[in-house]
Amino acid sequence: MLYALLVYADQTRWGEMSEEEAAAARAESMPRWIAAFEELERADPNKQGIELDAATEAKVVRVRHGERVVTDGPFAETKELIGGLFLTRLPDLDEAIRLASIVPAAEYGSIEIRPVVER
Repeated sequence: MLYALLVYADQTRWGEMSEEEAAAARAESMPRWIAAFEELERADPNKQGIELDAATEAKVVRVRHGERVVTDGPFAETKELIGGLFLTRLPDLDEAIRLASIVPAAEYGSIEIRPVVER
């Protein structure tokens, strides 16, 4: 089955760090991210993964009564916003849960697992 692993995190945490703190946090977490990517690659060599730019760079488009409205966004009640995703074909939900658990962002954010509808 095809699964989307949506990576959520509090994106404000990076803005609250000094440049030195952010660099140290990235350097500390990079080996764990590499290990997670390698494990995802073993599970599905055709997996895809993307990192999204900051939410402050996003635009939201809505069409209401035939009028297009474009706003900065997203603005949500939660601090956790989607920062990236993996699209991977796995044998079952248990394997998706196992792999989501090794993604470093699960330690400071969350990983939402969604089956992908294939038609």
